[in-house]
Amino acid sequence: MEDRQSLKNDKILIHEQKKSMRQIRWLIFWVLISLNVVTLSIDAIFSFIETTTLLNYARMLIIHILAVLIPLVIYFKTVREPESQKISLRLNKFSFMQGLMIVILAAAGQFIMAILNVPMVLLQTNVFQIEMAESIIISSNSIEFIVGVAVMAIIPAILEEILFRGVIFGGTERQSTIFAVLFSTFVFALVHPNIFNFAGLIFLGLMTVMVMLRTNSIYAAILYHFINNLTAFLFFQLSHSAGYINVPLTVFMILGAIVVFIVSIFIFRIITPNAPKYKDKKAAPLLLRNIFSVPIILCMVITVAVQYFVFFR
Repeated sequence: MEDRQSLKNDKILIHEQKKSMRQIRWLIFWVLISLNVVTLSIDAIFSFIETTTLLNYARMLIIHILAVLIPLVIYFKTVREPESQKISLRLNKFSFMQGLMIVILAAAGQFIMAILNVPMVLLQTNVFQIEMAESIIISSNSIEFIVGVAVMAIIPAILEEILFRGVIFGGTERQSTIFAVLFSTFVFALVHPNIFNFAGLIFLGLMTVMVMLRTNSIYAAILYHFINNLTAFLFFQLSHSAGYINVPLTVFMILGAIVVFIVSIFIFRIITPNAPKYKDKKAAPLLLRNIFSVPIILCMVITVAVQYFVFFR
């Protein structure tokens, strides 16, 4: 009798896991659809009006509200997970020393991202002859600067970490932590609008989930993401103020960032000694099964089509 009950409970658990995964995959699909529809619609509207810096920041804010915040609210309001499938957002504190090392890692990591994106940037500019567009909006006064920090660094860090490290990672972790790391990182990079930054986004996704797991806090992931975005924002603001990018100084900063990053990783591992270690043979088949599911295949097709429309039309 106990064996039958145990078998029945296992079947119920497997059914609940499959249902939860379907919901997460379709959430990713609707986020990507929303992102592309909202972005293309707003760009079409803005093409008829004279834009200002604040209007461009408003564009970014509207995109994040409609494409990320609203799908998240709908998900939390409509999806009723059984107790076994409840998502843990890891709303835990982390120490001051851990926070300090996350800040240093994130600032140095932004330059690592830039290095990883170099091959695709060269492909973009030299092979496809596509002119690089500035991804950072330049502020000309203190109000625009403050709004820029909020819209380009704070809001994306909070909303995207709740979505990708909170809901998507938290919802897939029950099946396999390694699978959850790889899957949430892949869709994080996939959903972002510029495919030429894919390698750097994979790195950012891996780093944010790493600091979250080692501190057991989503706030750590939000802090890393915020500092990463803030570093890029400040670098472009300062370069624009100077009127040019000092190549020797930039190379020196990148080399210094590599050294700082490596040292900081070792220190961060020392100050997070109780982080769990994961070994899981189920990760590969789970990853393949979910990447080649209907919603994620549709996401990849839509991403390629939109990128072709944007860059090659």
